[in-house]
Amino acid sequence: MINKKTTNKSKIIYKTINMPDDQHDGFRKEGLDFLKQKFKKTTDDFIKDTYPKKDYANMRVKISRLINKDPNSPHYFGALELARDLSKYFNKFRTNGDHYIAPMFFLGESAYVDIIGASYSNAQVGLFKKSDIKKIAVPTRYNGYQAITSKNPISSGMIRLFKPRKLVNYTADNMFSIAQDKKTRIIWVGFIEPKSNGKYDILDKSSSTGKTIQTLADNIDLIWSSKIEYSSFPQFWDY
Repeated sequence: MINKKTTNKSKIIYKTINMPDDQHDGFRKEGLDFLKQKFKKTTDDFIKDTYPKKDYANMRVKISRLINKDPNSPHYFGALELARDLSKYFNKFRTNGDHYIAPMFFLGESAYVDIIGASYSNAQVGLFKKSDIKKIAVPTRYNGYQAITSKNPISSGMIRLFKPRKLVNYTADNMFSIAQDKKTRIIWVGFIEPKSNGKYDILDKSSSTGKTIQTLADNIDLIWSSKIEYSSFPQFWDY
């Protein structure tokens, strides 16, 4: 399984308005960088549109210090004040049903994880080509995780997070998890049921009753397994 922590900020997906953060008191520079790239705007464009001409030079210094500041430095021009101004500015450029950009989009800390593939109606995961892998902002406690998106009609667009593993992880047993068949190399998403002979069944269970609907894979050896630890339906601007 791919187990790389990447820091490349290209192809970052727009963070949702309601996506939870672990912190809300810092400025999230990645949010600003994303919108500047999307709308082809610069920090100077924002300053000239938002503040009086006499304040241009002063605001350039204040914003630069805030965006690049030491977290222990004192607060003067605050992150929340800047976030409100940026929200008002960038919302003017929304088109074609673009989501509202709330001030909170610019606040808090996020980790960025790779969406490495997609699950389909047959419960199998298809891995993306390297050039098609994108990133999503998630709460910082999930730093180092990986994600898959769903192409299943019932859960289309859902993002699921898991820890990349190289071995079978027993916390995934009897849980909704992701795992790879040793023989076929198929990656499955489903409930992993251990058997007395050391092998596994992959089950499709009803989310309403918990009853088994069908067995997806029977009596297989696994290369690795990992529990799905977080799921959400994020709203994105653009892939």
